[in-house]
Amino acid sequence: MVAPDSARLQRYAGHLARLTAWAALVWLVHAVHQQHLVRRQAVDLAAVPLETIRRHLSEAAAIGGDSTAVAGGRDLLGPTGDRVGTILQTSPAGDVAIGFSGPTDVLVVCDAELVVAGMEILSSGDTRDHVRAVEQDSLFLTSLSGTPLAELAGGGPPKVDAVAGSTLTSMAIIDAVAVRLGGSGSGSRFEHEPGLADLKLLFPAAVSIEPDAGDPSVIRILGPDRLPLGWALRTSPAADRVIGYQGPTDALVGFDSTNRVAGVAVLESFDNEPYVGYVRDDRAFRRLWLGMTIEEITGIDPAATGVEGVSGATMTSQAVAEGIVRAARARRQRRPVLGDGLLPTARGWLAGIEPPQWGALGLIVMGVVTAFTRLRGTWFGRIALPVAVLAYLGFGAGALLSQAQIWGWAKAGVPRGAAVLTVLAAVAAILPATTRRNVYCSHLCAHGAAQQMLVRFTRPKGRMPERLRAWLAVLPWAMLAFAVAIVVVPLPVALVDLEPFDAYLPLVAGIPAVVIFVVGLAASSRYPMAYCRHGCPTGALLDHLRLNRKSSVFGWQDGVLACCLAIAAVAYWWPA
Repeated sequence: MVAPDSARLQRYAGHLARLTAWAALVWLVHAVHQQHLVRRQAVDLAAVPLETIRRHLSEAAAIGGDSTAVAGGRDLLGPTGDRVGTILQTSPAGDVAIGFSGPTDVLVVCDAELVVAGMEILSSGDTRDHVRAVEQDSLFLTSLSGTPLAELAGGGPPKVDAVAGSTLTSMAIIDAVAVRLGGSGSGSRFEHEPGLADLKLLFPAAVSIEPDAGDPSVIRILGPDRLPLGWALRTSPAADRVIGYQGPTDALVGFDSTNRVAGVAVLESFDNEPYVGYVRDDRAFRRLWLGMTIEEITGIDPAATGVEGVSGATMTSQAVAEGIVRAARARRQRRPVLGDGLLPTARGWLAGIEPPQWGALGLIVMGVVTAFTRLRGTWFGRIALPVAVLAYLGFGAGALLSQAQIWGWAKAGVPRGAAVLTVLAAVAAILPATTRRNVYCSHLCAHGAAQQMLVRFTRPKGRMPERLRAWLAVLPWAMLAFAVAIVVVPLPVALVDLEPFDAYLPLVAGIPAVVIFVVGLAASSRYPMAYCRHGCPTGALLDHLRLNRKSSVFGWQDGVLACCLAIAAVAYWWPA
């Protein structure tokens, strides 16, 4: 018989070993991703199929060594071994050009005179539907053909028509090419140049306008007899990478003759209507900036503008505010706006939490308190809290932990502005490991709350058949292992398609997430908490972190974890 102290020591040792294994897996995922970024440039160019290149340069017979004409490129050789062209790719330098949701790596094929012969998309971190639209457009990827590389690097590319429905993605590709060649991008994402009518919104007495010779983002406003009335700062292109709900917004900030803000006007936007309209019509938002100097605006942390989101358009209004700050900084510092490298301080992180986020954080705290007190057995813990979590964290904020978030953060780090998800992830990971309670799954998961409501109202009494239950016990772990394989191999599968959580944001949800959402809830109406118990890989991961009486026992789940570690280790030490 094992002594109590010895059994406890074994339990803690087994638990620590398990946590160490998970930490090692996270580190390996991150390390493999960094390896991929480092070696992508050299390997991808060498591995480009010759058939792909010959679609644009028929005389190419082989890919040679490092280019003698363009740094980081490779020479293309003809049948006799002479140089007939050059290929280069935009990544990693061009990755600062973000489209709808990520950068795109583009192959540029040039002839012997360094004139563009054609382009191909190698890979993309952007939304797959937008990338597909660009690839299917017969004109866009040939739009730069005939343009010398020197022109792309110097004055920027000629005006190119964006792909309908994929404007941000297609224009980011043009920017990526220019940045790769040492330029600063193709300028504004917005085709409409501010005119006199736009400036009259800020200066009703304006008679004419003049662009500033030294800064295209500055417009001088003149009144009768060419009397200077003030000037306006355009937020594009400085704010073109600031995404609101679904895209960037162009705005004007007017400064009077004393160089203080006289008004703000919201112009074109890729964001959703009516959200943009709400911001245009909100007087409180416009009054926020009145009287500020450009120095005062530049002193604001972009992640902590202090904007209380316009009702119904929080993300859009906050994006416009951040764009104003970025444009002011770009004006003051006179430097390219791509990838400003600004990092928030701890104080800025706290100041950047807006009122709706404080509400979500308060709800997380209440969920933790409920889990550890008698509140969990009262009407509040059984009904009020699940309803609030479902409405506020679920459909309100879309704050649900998922494989896409966990492994995405493991690869690239925690993004700015994700205060709610950061705290939620910390609670979900730390509490099971230290207190034996999986608080997230039981009290803070919106999808779990939805199933709890189904139990309350449908009172399902079905019991999963034993044979089916044995198979379903493996399903979450199979999905978890598949998710790890997707990120370290990598495989061309979107992690958001493995779980139902994107369905809580209906405007961006894909069909697989919606199908899993519907099927999971339908199953839960017959078998209590069916998805949580038999289908959730994120729940399985969190439960495996939980300290329990069997922590010293090596189970088949640990075998799956060991396999995941092996896959990641092979990808790291013996990369393909």
